Amino acid sequence: MKTPALVLLTIAGFLSCPPAMAGEAEDIGAIRALYAKIDKGQPTKTETIEFEVPDSPVSGTITRRSYEGGLSAIKLSYSEGDHGSTDQSYYFDEKGLFFIFVRDSSWRFAPDTTDEKPSTIDTLTETRYYVRKGSLIQILKRSATSGDAAKLPALIAKAENAETKPTDEDTYLLKRADALQKVRTSEEAVKFFVAED
Repeated sequence: MKTPALVLLTIAGFLSCPPAMAGEAEDIGAIRALYAKIDKGQPTKTETIEFEVPDSPVSGTITRRSYEGGLSAIKLSYSEGDHGSTDQSYYFDEKGLFFIFVRDSSWRFAPDTTDEKPSTIDTLTETRYYVRKGSLIQILKRSATSGDAAKLPALIAKAENAETKPTDEDTYLLKRADALQKVRTSEEAVKFFVAED
């Protein structure tokens, strides 16, 4: 029995793909291993900066943590008003940025809300950015929405990650990571946010 040409072409195409895919998979595996070291490790040093941008609803904290083996993390937590907040965690090794984890939470009034019986709809979105040599190699995003904010952690844990393509906003996070490494005071944090506007 002859093997159909389409099957041969499919096999040939698959065999030509693994080196690139394997390399990327190895990079992602290495990134996850580095992330786990930080996640499970105890920081050797922690610094926190609080900031509030004058004449603006933006306020938050920048927390910098150092770990053994040249690993470090910077967490930027801020809100731009009452309707949501963002936590952005940037992870570094001696070669530079390797991972970004972003949690965005927001809420809006439910369509049936009243002054007597206010209700909201809350959304939590998690985005994971895998970085190799200054470039995004994979972005995974998942989201959950509920009328009960207390249910969001369980809902997002069950949500599937979807791979997305980088947008300008996503690639901007790479520049933000670089800039945040230089911020050491509340005044510098304020200048950082003012410069972004």
